[in-house]
Amino acid sequence: MIDRIHGGNCSRREIIDFSVNTNPLGLPEGLVDIISKKTDFVLRYPDPSSDRLRRKISISDDVTPENIAVGNGSIELIYLIPRAFKIRKPLIITPTFSEYEFAVRSNGSRPAFFNTSEKDNFKVDCGKLAKCLPRHDALFLCNPNNPTGTLLHSDDVVYLSRFLKKRRGFLVLDEAFIGFTGQAKSKAVISEAVNNGSVVIIRSLTKLFAIPGLRLGYVIGRRDTVDKITKLQYPWNVNGPAQIAGETIIADRAYVDRTRLFVSRERQYMAERLSNIKGLKAYPPSANFILCKLEKAPIRGASELTRRLLREGIYIRDCGNFRGLGDKFFRVAVRKRDDNDRLIKSIEKVFK
Repeated sequence: MIDRIHGGNCSRREIIDFSVNTNPLGLPEGLVDIISKKTDFVLRYPDPSSDRLRRKISISDDVTPENIAVGNGSIELIYLIPRAFKIRKPLIITPTFSEYEFAVRSNGSRPAFFNTSEKDNFKVDCGKLAKCLPRHDALFLCNPNNPTGTLLHSDDVVYLSRFLKKRRGFLVLDEAFIGFTGQAKSKAVISEAVNNGSVVIIRSLTKLFAIPGLRLGYVIGRRDTVDKITKLQYPWNVNGPAQIAGETIIADRAYVDRTRLFVSRERQYMAERLSNIKGLKAYPPSANFILCKLEKAPIRGASELTRRLLREGIYIRDCGNFRGLGDKFFRVAVRKRDDNDRLIKSIEKVFK
């Protein structure tokens, strides 16, 4: 069993935290003022169905509100889905977000794993994957994948969902980081989810809008698919301030467009600079984080690098606890240029 450790565990304010892969631009403008002025939402119960927020999301994603369920972070939905669809023999692509495994095991299921190859930069071979699917009743797919940064084209995702449907399987598609990619505006996968009862999309507002403390995510699926999930949700699962925040930020297209442009530029810059460090490999990124590996580096492993970078005021995500990786791997978030330069210079200093 893998260790249950995630990024964001460093509470020291003076540390630059590269372990948390949220939007480097910070909160959307005016969000704090809006939440602080809505004090009446603290004095009464929140809308148990998040109806206003669902309507806002439906406009943004061009679906009906009945195709949406809102969760207390996407993590709530990840844990409800195995129960809602009685998943017993899931297949999980590795390395990936560890909570899929915890979620299915908590439901009494025994997951199997489809291991991607380091030599192929952890890309998913859909042909090989399809051959494994008939033995399983569900597939967990993170796209773009955390922590490898690999991104499947929407055509491949649609292919997998239809392949599973023919065999009465189910696709759990986690798109927590899709907003940072050029594929964010693709409607093909959403259309598939709305019309195909064998696929559900999980999306997070935490990453793109930098609100991890508010806990807000949602699913998109066919109406009967969504109903199976909502029947398992607790009353008032999403608090009032989170609902207000979601209603405000989901329509801020200028902020989203600015984010994509900024992150695209900075991740390319970071990947090039990191790749130029002798003894370090940076894998091709697609979202707002970069997976790196120590290769012939003067450091024994990522745990040692983490400790030594802390002395420089830098905190990274040691990926040694990801199934399919090891102590040579670590992940860094894309931040603003000054922070990114400091990270690169600190790694260079430690290596020397």
